[in-house]
Amino acid sequence: MKRSKKIKLEDRRNVLLIGRTGQGKSSLANIIINDEKNFEEGGEIKEVFKESGRSISQTKKAQTENVTLKIDVDGKKKNVRYKIIDTVGIDDTTLSKRKVLVEIAKGCKKVKRGINQILFVCGERLTPQEIEAYNILRRILFDNKIDKDITKYTTIIRTKFENFCSREECENDIQLLLKEKNEAIIEMIQSCDKRIIHLNTPSINIKGEGVQNQINVNKEARKKARKILMNHLVTCKGIYKPESLDKIDKRIKDSLINETDKLQKQLEELLEQERLYKLERSISGSTLEKTKFSEEVLKERRKYSEIKERIDETLKKINENEECIERGLFEAIGRGFDKLVEITARSAENALCSIS
Repeated sequence: MKRSKKIKLEDRRNVLLIGRTGQGKSSLANIIINDEKNFEEGGEIKEVFKESGRSISQTKKAQTENVTLKIDVDGKKKNVRYKIIDTVGIDDTTLSKRKVLVEIAKGCKKVKRGINQILFVCGERLTPQEIEAYNILRRILFDNKIDKDITKYTTIIRTKFENFCSREECENDIQLLLKEKNEAIIEMIQSCDKRIIHLNTPSINIKGEGVQNQINVNKEARKKARKILMNHLVTCKGIYKPESLDKIDKRIKDSLINETDKLQKQLEELLEQERLYKLERSISGSTLEKTKFSEEVLKERRKYSEIKERIDETLKKINENEECIERGLFEAIGRGFDKLVEITARSAENALCSIS
């Protein structure tokens, strides 16, 4: 993929991926950023967005990738710069409620200049948790009472539909969903003008002997899925810039987010130093015990105390920053913040119940 330095503003597209943990957001992001030829037999697929086949999310923070793709636009080949933003799963059970909300705010900051399309990713079924997550998107993060309804710029992507190549089967699936007489599902589908794209994005991270044929089959499925998805994204030219994005942009400073990210990285390095220190001490423990009052031991103890002190200071600063980000998100979305906390907590509890 060649990157062009001269990309017109109208040929830049922001695509935001939102959904629950384990529904295929990261695999969808990888499908977009890889060239079609990468999916052919012998091709190398770049896994920029970490994928996982487990129910534990691999995406712990909003991740962004810029890629320039040559695609057909109105019958002509054009270089289009896509910014793909993969967000943390709304119901991630491994993160605190605050952390989930902070990462949601960071995801919003990355599209502060506007969104061309939101891909709301779900798996095999539209569950109550999916509907909750969808309503977080349109009623809380992007207040549809203030702004034009975000659903006009939203496409529902089903990532585990094996008959995705059959238009008839895809249409039948939509009709069956509408016939379920589930008002929440019907309202969800109709709110985005029945913009549902059926895909199948099977894993290519298969381990073991004799699996290469299956990997090639799955690559082919992803290649076909990519073609369907890109044909849709080409048509998504409108830019949605809701008032809520401006509010978030004004109330949460970029410098605050950047500092928090740097502190988080620093914390990880300090924790690794602590781990190595403990490992080293456990190996040489017997020797140290014999000379526990020696200058060397006192020096080592001071070193460990300094590491612990720096860890505590870094944690304190991260917490202070996250409180500021959380407060900014509260000021931006008002009363909806309390509802967001409640739904995030409930979704996490439901996910834990389903695991147990």
